[in-house]
Amino acid sequence: MGPCINGVCFSADNVLPVPPDVSGVMRILVVDDDELDRMAILRTLRLGGGAHMVTEAATADEALQCFAHGTFDAVLLDYRLPDMDGLEVLRRMNSRRLGSTAILMLTGMDDDDLATQCIEAGAQDFLLKQDLSPRHLMRAVTHARMRHRIELALIESHERLRELAEQDPLTGLANRYFFDQSLRAAIPRTRRYGLNLALLLLDLDNFKLVNDSHGHDVGDQLLRVVAERLCAVIRDGDILCRLGGDEFAILAFQVGQDDSIHLLSERLLAALNVPVEIGGVVLPATVSIGIALCPDNTSDADELFKCADLAMYRAKRDGRNQAHYFSEDLHRQVMRRVQTERDLRAALLHGEFDVYYQPQISVVTGDVCGVEALVRWHHPERGLLLPGEFLDIAEDTGLIEQIGDWVLDRACLDAASAGLRGTSLKVAVNLSARQLQAPGLVANVRRALEASHLPPSCLELEITESVLIADIEESLIRLEAIVALGVNIVIDDFGTGYSSLSYLKRLPISTMKVDKSFLFHVPDGEKDKRLLKALILMACNMGFQVVVEGVETAEQADICHEYGADAMQGFFFARPMSLTDLDAFLRRTAS
Repeated sequence: MGPCINGVCFSADNVLPVPPDVSGVMRILVVDDDELDRMAILRTLRLGGGAHMVTEAATADEALQCFAHGTFDAVLLDYRLPDMDGLEVLRRMNSRRLGSTAILMLTGMDDDDLATQCIEAGAQDFLLKQDLSPRHLMRAVTHARMRHRIELALIESHERLRELAEQDPLTGLANRYFFDQSLRAAIPRTRRYGLNLALLLLDLDNFKLVNDSHGHDVGDQLLRVVAERLCAVIRDGDILCRLGGDEFAILAFQVGQDDSIHLLSERLLAALNVPVEIGGVVLPATVSIGIALCPDNTSDADELFKCADLAMYRAKRDGRNQAHYFSEDLHRQVMRRVQTERDLRAALLHGEFDVYYQPQISVVTGDVCGVEALVRWHHPERGLLLPGEFLDIAEDTGLIEQIGDWVLDRACLDAASAGLRGTSLKVAVNLSARQLQAPGLVANVRRALEASHLPPSCLELEITESVLIADIEESLIRLEAIVALGVNIVIDDFGTGYSSLSYLKRLPISTMKVDKSFLFHVPDGEKDKRLLKALILMACNMGFQVVVEGVETAEQADICHEYGADAMQGFFFARPMSLTDLDAFLRRTAS
């Protein structure tokens, strides 16, 4: 048997495959072992009108071969065949078919259960041979093709939606959703096959600076380059995803206790240690990597992610551009941080914070000319805590804004209190990065001044260089608004940050505080003395007042005087003290 056009059939032996594009011709494969039934179907098709190219097959084997080498609009498949059940033929055709081929089952048995089985197996329709009429058959074929095309469109739409749901549009990598699914599926495999699963979290170092300095377009290009480099390094079978922002994740299996994960992390660091040039700008592309292992650290997906995240955070704190494994020691430290965060929230509610003051001494007169406000925490169990023991946690959690605002209010009230009234002392209050970025900063400063009745000229706000450089344009707007209130701006830790002179020239700064690290080897180190002198002279030449921190000896005080500093601060004069002790200190030094 072979193809027929308008009822004219050709030999089935050695025929060429049915051409895929025959304009206006419907390509139909008729599969039936009964020749009389096939002839009846051909006659019915002819009477139904239209042009048809029909290929006939008497067995399942012939049908599958024709189907594999031809292109058909529809298949009319008999349920009973001598060499294979019609349902099995249907399943095999469904596993191979491409395009919009509709498959209709033909049978002489009026069986609803059988019809259901055929539809569930992928048939577009179930037809009884005895009910076929030309109009009925052509309508069934046409409708079946339409239904199948709709099914294909739905499948394609579903696949596209799945792709969009699982793929990061910027880098083309798998996204956070795919990562979560993969992680949850991978953990059972570790138990089943005795494997170790490593989760590597990668976070670009200083990526915010790239976006702030060069724009998000450059940042996006950098992310694409990083994704390409990561793809070139990971091994077959590893899963690489972009979780969002500048964070990536890798799921990697290892057998036994080999060092493959360590070697992988080394290759990742090496690949990203090469700067990236974008539009003539050379940018760093280094990452900090946190590594957690399953089952060594945990067999829970959420906990494994937390472990890797904590390890990555530690890598950043230890200097960036390195990999750090999660460990029990790190876990203990983290738990301490978690407890500290809880205690900080309770401290805000229970009023456990206090403000201590460290005097600043005029180089010319030797009198107290100002004080720096320094927060202290009266912890109910751990005693008096210095800022270094909790401020970084407060910054990470956002609690620093509440603490900083409280310190500002308290310092202004103390400076305007009876003990300090009439001394014209300036009180310096430190601003955190989050405070400087907060939209309500200027309003908070105004409120603190109005509530305390402190003259604005008696308030100084200290900001570190690194905080300023993070968003120089936004910082400039807020600082100018603060200066308009009559408040002075001080650059703290001068010489240790990243500010350029062009930035310093633009900012409304009145005072520079030279960081105490420049006094460590003074007066013994000649180079240190020359560097200290250069910093003081530069600040003075730019019109700034100069305060030197960390003065601990008389020799250091003499050198600061010799080099032209305006004020000094350090343990040589006084340690930070409570307001009561400060009042007594001022009375003693004034007498």
